[in-house]
Amino acid sequence: MEKLNCDRKSLRKFGITMAIAFLVLSLIIFFKHKAVPPVLPAVSLAFLLLGMFLPSLLKPVYIAWMRLAHALAWFNTRLILCILFYLVFTPVGLFLRLLGKDLLDRKIDRNAGTYWRQREKRHLTPAEYERQF
Repeated sequence: MEKLNCDRKSLRKFGITMAIAFLVLSLIIFFKHKAVPPVLPAVSLAFLLLGMFLPSLLKPVYIAWMRLAHALAWFNTRLILCILFYLVFTPVGLFLRLLGKDLLDRKIDRNAGTYWRQREKRHLTPAEYERQF
């Protein structure tokens, strides 16, 4: 894991962000159940006050939160790539094989003298040399 940026500004932003997150969570619970556990606004207020006045006290929480975030990112990346490979690329590849398609033109032609593709010969203008792609 790369070195975390634990400067005062990052810790302050973390405290304010967590305060907003707990406040939003409190509001969602309030609108759904018409009651809020008092611990949620208290945690929100604690994050806000610590973030504004003593951000250095949030450093252990920040480090733990970022380690959790890195672990979740590592897992989610592999999960998404596996799902993409096994549920998208593999079925498409099997389907194309069943149809006998070779989209990459990988067939070996033993009688071919070369695999170069001939291009039409045409005179290019200087403007076309400027915009190659």
